[in-house]
Order: sequence, then C-alpha cells, then structure tokens
Amino acid sequence: MNNPQIRMASAMIVGCFALFWFGIKIILGSELSMMWRGFDVVEVLVLYYSRTGRTEALAKAIVEGVESVKGASAKMKRVDYATVNDFISCDAVAFGSPNYFSYMAGVMKDFFDKALSIRERVAGKPSASFTSGGGSSNSALLSLERMISSFRLEKVADGAVSHGEPSEENLKACKKLGETLARRALERAEVPKD
Repeated sequence: MNNPQIRMASAMIVGCFALFWFGIKIILGSELSMMWRGFDVVEVLVLYYSRTGRTEALAKAIVEGVESVKGASAKMKRVDYATVNDFISCDAVAFGSPNYFSYMAGVMKDFFDKALSIRERVAGKPSASFTSGGGSSNSALLSLERMISSFRLEKVADGAVSHGEPSEENLKACKKLGETLARRALERAEVPKD
C-alpha cells in the first residue's frame, strides 16, 4: 500500500466505522452494554476516591466479593475518571470515599452533582457505600447514604466504615458487602420464566 490515496481511503473507512460504533454506543447506552456482556451477567460499578490507598483497599475487597458471585462482574473506577454513562450502564453501584471534614470527598460530591440530571435513569439500582478515615466518625458514610436516598437507589445493606488502615475485619465486611450487592443485582436482573 504505497499509494497515498489508498492509505487515505483506508484511514477514512476505519474512521467512519469508529464514529458509527461510538454513535451506536451513545444511542443504545446500557442496552448495548447488556448485549455486549451477555444477558446472564450483571456489572457492579465500584466508584471510589482515594488518595492514601485506604479507600482503594476497601474498594478492591468489594470487587473481590462481587466477583465471587457467579454471574456478576465488577468494574472498579476512581470517581474522578468516571462518567455519568458508567453510572447509567451498570446494574448496581458501590460508592466509596474517605472522610474529609465529616463529609464525602469533594470530587465524589461533584460526581453526584453532575449525575443529578439522570437521576430517573438510575433510580432503583441496588447500591451500597463504604468509607475510610482517621477518626471514628461515620459522617462521610451518612453523607453517601443521603445521596443513595436522593437518587432513589436501593440500599441493599448497611455501609462499611474503616478507621485508619483497613483491618482484616474491615476487608471481610467489604467483601461481604460486594457479595450482597452482586446477589441483589442478579435478583433484580432475573426475568420471569414462562
């Protein structure tokens, strides 16, 4: 393919296909996501923010719990890299944040603010929350759970709170939270059989 016109035509065809595929993904959204993953699998989004790695360790434990349930997969994503479409296309969601000044991280609150316009599209999804912090306060957890309520998500279990470095007990609690979330997402996704 030394001919520049052939190379240019090939590049244009590839570019048009990419634009077409991207357009289909935007139009179909979660329906395409379900077709791509298969109908027997649910996806749990584990959305978190972490600077020290403590909240991330809890998020990894939740992922481990989700993936221990047959038919469930997890997608772990830092909230500052997440989009509203991630929230729309998942079947269930776990929110995790450090405790900053007795509240969730600002970047997590910013995500909720951006997602407000799609609240109706995510209502009813199974959800849970988890937090980490230096003190003994659960106020960040309560702020996340208020968002779960505001978005009319289904809270499937009490949230998990870790103080300081996550202990084995904290990690076990998060793994259990992931399992519970995955099981509820599978129950919700079941279609009645005739």
